[in-house]
Amino acid sequence: SIHLLYTLNIFEFSNTWSLTYFRPTVPTDLWDAIREVELSWAFPGHWLPSKDPVKTVYFSAGRQQWIETCGAVTRMKGLQSFTLHLSGSWFCEPVEKIPVFLEPLRDLHLRQRWQLNLPKQPYYVKEIRNIDGDLRKRGIECSIRAV
Repeated sequence: SIHLLYTLNIFEFSNTWSLTYFRPTVPTDLWDAIREVELSWAFPGHWLPSKDPVKTVYFSAGRQQWIETCGAVTRMKGLQSFTLHLSGSWFCEPVEKIPVFLEPLRDLHLRQRWQLNLPKQPYYVKEIRNIDGDLRKRGIECSIRAV
């Protein structure tokens, strides 16, 4: 049955646009049946606030898309597992920026913590405990790994 297609598979998205464009094509009852989502994203870094007016345009567009994606994920009624793989320009981004970026996922509450995978760079491996503490203070319930 089609219902099993949505309940038994892992839905993988390579960018935020994919998930938000996919959403309107799926009937609500089947969308709510999705149990597992993985989002892999190589962040270009332009979502970070900047005093440069040109970068500000990119920031607002990228940030809005991220907020819409997070909203779509947090509203998935049947979701049991969510994994976010961050890669790309996250290399050497200050760890203090990660909790700010993940703020739109604060309302994602699953039976088990959702998974945040960071690049396996020495900088992140060393800072995982600090990142975890900052996320917990903000009410963001996830487990962090460097992979």
